[in-house]
Amino acid sequence: MNKVICVGNAVVDIIVKNGPEKTPDGMTQFSESINMYVGGDAVNEAVALSAMGNDVKLYTVIGDDPMGNAFMSLIRSYGIETDGIIKDKEHSTTATVVTVGENGEHGCMTLRNGAAGNMRYDPEQFGIDFTGAKLVSVASLFWSKGQKEEDLVRLFSRAKEAGALTMADMVLDQSQMSLRDIEEAMKYLDYLVPSYHEASYFTGKDSPEEIAEEFHRRGVKHVILKMGAEGVFASSEGKTIRVGTIADQVVDTLGAGDNFVAGLITGIVDGLDLEEAMYFGSAASAIAISQYGANGGIKNKQQVIDYLNAHR
Repeated sequence: MNKVICVGNAVVDIIVKNGPEKTPDGMTQFSESINMYVGGDAVNEAVALSAMGNDVKLYTVIGDDPMGNAFMSLIRSYGIETDGIIKDKEHSTTATVVTVGENGEHGCMTLRNGAAGNMRYDPEQFGIDFTGAKLVSVASLFWSKGQKEEDLVRLFSRAKEAGALTMADMVLDQSQMSLRDIEEAMKYLDYLVPSYHEASYFTGKDSPEEIAEEFHRRGVKHVILKMGAEGVFASSEGKTIRVGTIADQVVDTLGAGDNFVAGLITGIVDGLDLEEAMYFGSAASAIAISQYGANGGIKNKQQVIDYLNAHR
């Protein structure tokens, strides 16, 4: 099995399916279902990566509280080890209420000052063992107010010293930092996989080509932009690649990007070229959004292969 290390945020998702848009004061309204899931970018990646047969090591932070205990129970049910999960005694477990409409689109309300929003990406704090790792993924840059460039540099440089590839996703700014604040860390990145909107926000550019150039100028080797319904765009080694969406059923778009990243990683560590890995990620994402919840839709690698063969 390929060893993949995931570092990043963890949340508990409480998903409300087809509830009312507005609840009048003092009134009780009803939804089709309300369920609890593990979530967060790093967790979603880890769950999908594990399902596809990778040896996953997850490093994240939760609160030392009942919600955190629920998270630990749920994550164990996916067969993921919990020895890399730190319990923060000062901040509550980050929880997100997710409302999903009939069209599959979602809205989120997240705890402002939870444990995940204060975590550091410090390999020393987590005691990360990079030995044998094929790839180290940070999901997501700019999520945490505890993000520090020196931590990221130490994390990525040690990954590279161990012979691992490096990858990062990002979110819209919650850390009050800019690309300038992590320029040294970006020099160690093999792959950057943000959404188009996130990448446009941080670079100030509109076209995928211009966005990619801003990241390449800072040392990132391969830039892959998640373009939503338009599929994915990549800029790599002087050429561009576009892969359209292959989803045929949209139930819940929550976690679509994270599952794409997990499929992309699986393709890369399995030795596929970038375009084929992008197709593999697209198939993983399509499977994920065909059911409720940010993870759990992918059961094994063969399922992704079969879906890709049937829909490409």
